[in-house]
Parts: sequence; C-alpha cells; structure tokens
Amino acid sequence: MSGFPLYRFPVVVLRELFQQLSLPEIFNISICSKKSQGNVEFLMRKGKSLEVGLNATENCMISVQRNEEHFHVKVAEFSELREKPEVTTHVSINGESVTVAIIGQTLFVTDKKRVLKEVTKHVLKVFRCQLQEARIGNYCSSHIPTWVVDLINEQQGPIESLWVDAKNPSVKDISHLFTKAKVSDELICLFEYTSKGPRPAIKMGKMSMKRFDNHSSSWMTIEHMLNLSFETGTLSESSFKSKDLSRFLEHWMAGGCDRLQELCIETEGFINYSEMLRGIEHELISPDDIRTYNSKVYKNTVGICGGTQIRRRSDGRIARLVNVGTLSKSFSLVVFE
Repeated sequence: MSGFPLYRFPVVVLRELFQQLSLPEIFNISICSKKSQGNVEFLMRKGKSLEVGLNATENCMISVQRNEEHFHVKVAEFSELREKPEVTTHVSINGESVTVAIIGQTLFVTDKKRVLKEVTKHVLKVFRCQLQEARIGNYCSSHIPTWVVDLINEQQGPIESLWVDAKNPSVKDISHLFTKAKVSDELICLFEYTSKGPRPAIKMGKMSMKRFDNHSSSWMTIEHMLNLSFETGTLSESSFKSKDLSRFLEHWMAGGCDRLQELCIETEGFINYSEMLRGIEHELISPDDIRTYNSKVYKNTVGICGGTQIRRRSDGRIARLVNVGTLSKSFSLVVFE
C-alpha cells in the first residue's frame, strides 16, 4: 500500500473508504508514521458507534468495538517472549517512535506501562472516540495506575464504568482516585484493604454516579459516605458504628444522597438499631405489610415484610429499613417513589 497514491483521492471518497476498512486496518495504517496518524485522524468520522475499553491490569490491553466487530491491542514486554524476536520495527504511536515486535494483535515493547498509555491516547485520537470503560490495577499489586484517571480527565468528560483492583494500595493512590475520578454509571472498588493500625487519612471529593460498590470498606468513614451520591450502593466489611449509620439517615432525610434508591452495608460489629434511630422520626411497619420492588442490587423482585419507615423532609419521599432482627451486621435501606 505504501506505493499506492491513496491520499490523492478526494476527501469525501477517502472518508467513505475509511468507513469500509476494518478496525485493525485503520490502526495499522495509523502507526506507519506520524503523518499517517494525522491523515487517519482527519479522515475518520467521530466514533459515536464505537465502544472503547481499557484494561490497565496485568493484561495491558485496549479494546475497540464497532457493532459486531471487535479489535484488541495488547501491550506486552520483550521479556515475556520465550525467544528473542527475529524482527523488530519502528512504529509511530501517538507521535512517538517506538521499537516493537508485532505478533498477531500484541505489541511487544521494552516498557509496556509507558507504551500502553501512549497506545490509549493514540487509539482515542485515531478513532476520534472516548473511553466507556476502564479496569485498572491488579489484585496481586499495591499499585493503582492513576494515570488512567488523569488521562480520562484530559480527554473527555466522565467515564461510564471504572473498576479498580489492588492489594493494600497506598493512601496517595486511593486519595487520587476519589478526588480526581469522574464516573457517570458505576464505580466498582475490588481492591483489598487489610492494613492494620490507625485508619488512613484518605481524601474524597464529591462524587455522583448510578452505582457504587466497595468490596473492602474498612477504610471508609461516614464523612466519605456523606460525599457520595448514588442510586445503588453496596459496602462490604465496613467499620461503621450505629451512630455513623444514624448520621447517614439524618443526611438523607435532610436531602443528601438524593439519587439513592437502594443501599446495603455490611458492618464488622452488630448494629444497635435503637441507638441508630434515636432522635430520628420513624414509623414501625407491621410484618403483615409486604412491599415489593425491583432490586438493582439483587437483580430480582424483592419483598420487604415490615421494617422501619422514614420520610425525607425536602420532598416527602419515604424509605424503609429492612427488618433483620436485633442482632445484625447488615444495614439495608430501600427508597420508594
């Protein structure tokens, strides 16, 4: 193709031609040179029909989907090859010359973490699209690649879905995540946090999304909770006390976390419901009063028998605390229309 005068065609014709090319073909043309990248960016229509996902875990891969077509670019290091590659070549990735060995859809390079960042920028520019989903971190490592959060903020508005994994990540990384990340649909925190000693001083800004899941919540304080606004939330292994949950109920009744539909919190100790509800206007509901709702947490229709009902002062919306007995480590709140 290098000897064919491709770019002498009219722009309208070239743009139509590029729509017929496969995703790998477009990518391969774009890495031939810095000029090729610029030409592809100019000719590509804005990728509204594209879905792009970044896997900044041990896999180091970016995926692009267009209707039923899937394209994956994986980045690995030369050291992961059993034998030294017979052929290497220089390609232009985001305007930078990089030495690579290309095997299938995998780029073997010297520093995969650095190159993955440049490949991600390259793909977003070439296909004129945004990231919809990112999975970052590795359950075997304490490092969270926070550069992904910074890249999203530089390139676009909120990302739809962000999954984070790590083992005992640093206070700096977690604070960066919760002060800088902008997520519209779901933030899933899979990272394990088992560090002993005083609770770390993790910073959190105001965050709003549809779904928030935290699989290891012992580091969270009630102040963190009051900074969050979501529709559904699940928190496992939290260290919240009865007085903390009481503060959250007061916060909701005063208009806080106004998107809330369903919240499930698992606590390390037993919840004292009498202490939690002290000073809060509430109504005990008969066990014969059964109310059903479509649970987004359990992905099923769920019935609530009785419980404790509270009302939000700002708009009159009601919520029901599920009755789970006097000795419970579970806090479940459902908001009705």
